[in-house]
Amino acid sequence: MKKDLYTSLFWLLFATYYSLESYGYGLGKWSRPGPGYFPFGAGLLFGMISLYVFLRALRNKPAGESPGEPSERFQWQNIVLVVAGMLGYAFLLKRMGFILCTFLIVVLFIRVIAKKRWLNSIVTAGILAVVFHIFFNTLLKAQLPNGLFRFLLD
Repeated sequence: MKKDLYTSLFWLLFATYYSLESYGYGLGKWSRPGPGYFPFGAGLLFGMISLYVFLRALRNKPAGESPGEPSERFQWQNIVLVVAGMLGYAFLLKRMGFILCTFLIVVLFIRVIAKKRWLNSIVTAGILAVVFHIFFNTLLKAQLPNGLFRFLLD
């Protein structure tokens, strides 16, 4: 449970920072959202989830837990992979496009961090990338970059 306590605290602080920075871009109105509207909402949602995990970890104190068990060790490599994945996503978004970048980051998260099978990772990432594209580009008309697929999506 110590791992949950530290990681949820880290992500709670990160979500707070992210939400505050997003707020600075302007939220706009419900009928006409500003550039900070979606990131602010995502940061709040992520912060609420982190707060829930943090409070649950504070409440649950299992007895007789050995601190050296592999499942309870703090896994820095996952934090590094998440941050590197997000930075890579932001850097490659315009060049490669929303669909491909979303596909790749979901594969990274599912395969490497969640340690699921390749087939599961690829199918899930493909479905999510297409669903997100339909939701943001088609329904919300967000005009996300098409990148390498511009000849198909324009």
